[in-house]
Amino acid sequence: MHKFTSQFSPGPGGRNCLGMSVEHSVCENPPCPKGVASFRDHQCQTHERNASKKRSLMTAVAIDDKPCELFCTPIGKEAPVLVSDRVLDGTSCGPYEMDLCVHGMCQKIGCDGIVGSMAKEDRCGICNGDGKACKVVKGGFRHTKGMVATSHCKKVATCVLAKERTVPTCFSCYVEAAVIPVGARRIRVVEDKPAHSFLALKDSNKKSINSDWKIELPGDFLIAGTTIRYVRRGLWEKISAKGPTKMPLHLMVLLFHDQNYEIHYEYTIPVNHSADPQSQPQKQPESFYIWTHSGWEGCSVQCGGGGRKTIVSCTRIINKTMTIVNDSYCQHVLRPEPQIRQCNFHPCQARWMAGDWGSCSSTCGRGFQHREVTCIFQLQNGTYFSTRDFYCLGHKPAAIQGCEGWNCLSIWEASEWSKCSSNCGQGTKRRTVTCSNFQGKCDVATRPREEEECEDHSECYEWKTGDWAKCSATCGKGLQSRVVQCMHRVTGRHGNECPTLSKPAAYKQCHGEACNEKINVNAITSPRLAALTYKCTGDQWTVYCLVIREQNLCQDMRWYQRCCQTCRDFYANKLQPKS
Repeated sequence: MHKFTSQFSPGPGGRNCLGMSVEHSVCENPPCPKGVASFRDHQCQTHERNASKKRSLMTAVAIDDKPCELFCTPIGKEAPVLVSDRVLDGTSCGPYEMDLCVHGMCQKIGCDGIVGSMAKEDRCGICNGDGKACKVVKGGFRHTKGMVATSHCKKVATCVLAKERTVPTCFSCYVEAAVIPVGARRIRVVEDKPAHSFLALKDSNKKSINSDWKIELPGDFLIAGTTIRYVRRGLWEKISAKGPTKMPLHLMVLLFHDQNYEIHYEYTIPVNHSADPQSQPQKQPESFYIWTHSGWEGCSVQCGGGGRKTIVSCTRIINKTMTIVNDSYCQHVLRPEPQIRQCNFHPCQARWMAGDWGSCSSTCGRGFQHREVTCIFQLQNGTYFSTRDFYCLGHKPAAIQGCEGWNCLSIWEASEWSKCSSNCGQGTKRRTVTCSNFQGKCDVATRPREEEECEDHSECYEWKTGDWAKCSATCGKGLQSRVVQCMHRVTGRHGNECPTLSKPAAYKQCHGEACNEKINVNAITSPRLAALTYKCTGDQWTVYCLVIREQNLCQDMRWYQRCCQTCRDFYANKLQPKS
């Protein structure tokens, strides 16, 4: 949070000018704790409290094109209301801006702390420097679809790997992308494109962002001795820090989906600092490890007198520099007992007690969450009971705050229907239905059906054949016939839906014993005479006459008599003189 101070001063030459003369200086405090109202929120609450004499639940909204006007949104309403045409001097121009509002206008703040100054820090953190005291380190991390993660993983609910492919379970994994060294400045980490994965940071003191599968809201975090600014807009993320870092900073990625993912990062380090972990320094200073009392724990009681213990930590000493490290480095040294000091001697009195935050009102996007805040009176033995609010000192903690739901894209995805189980009549068809949310939180009431009745008659009809009849000739070549019909295989009804190409043959040639040509009195010896003189009133066997003609059986008088019209035309055409 920035603070402004002002004073009146005479004009040039010692004479007073008309109007006020104000000087501003910039100062900066550590980041505000989580849950504490911002400077802009405080102005909204103060304005509402002065207007209604009641405790306000209004929240501030920064409008992009009017950053130095005070817009406030009452709880339960969506539209912001213009409360004042000017915010207090020193208010940030936006949630992620370094510029400040002065006299209702957004002003640049130089690195020398002067409003409107053009002084800028170079990439090495030196005000008005030339940038030669450090060098820029750039890198990237890429995860290709199909790669097997080898880092810390955890089984999660149903995942959607692609629109065309879903699996019942998958794994979310933390993958270390880079280690940012001590002394790094101007740290910047950006996702290549929006993705369902999350950026994560952790230092050796176990301060972190998005670690242990706990996703933070965007904001400022004090990690590795510097303020880390975490920005998330939809599925896109960015991390930045001014630096310098006081300890190594581990940059990780929490991967939820088997997809292509890429980030880019950069930072600066002094020119005498090696960013390459494989480079070997010429000489490593000697280090040793001891137990130290690095701090104090909280008091055992809130009032009435209690005790607090020192925190015993393993410390590495290099060139008179002390760094807290993992306790495993001090296993060979006897660990001392913690020191104890008395604390909280004041008599027990009423204090505020806040419960846990409830679930977010929105499952996807911005919403609100509530908690119970009660004024309690605590006894020395630790027991307490509720009392009236006016007995508690200080401001009552907020009972409502903004939040953001992460159960987005919670829709059901269904595959294509399978073929009908029956190709003749009624059957069933099936499909696969999966939840697209990686936590598996989809509304069961809206789940599509996985099975449905169907009806298919595409293969109901088939060709049916009868037995072959006797051969038409007692000797020589003849014909055999059989009945071929298209019939429904269930009802037995005739139809025309059978495939023509697969229709079985209805006729075939048959061969008897060789005929005695000398005795065969039925053979026509004079086809021309038979064709011209035979008295014919028409074919008697119209079904087979074309077959008789094709099989060249017209020369047999028995067939000629039955198919006289067809056979006579055949001989007449055959015996016509050639032109």
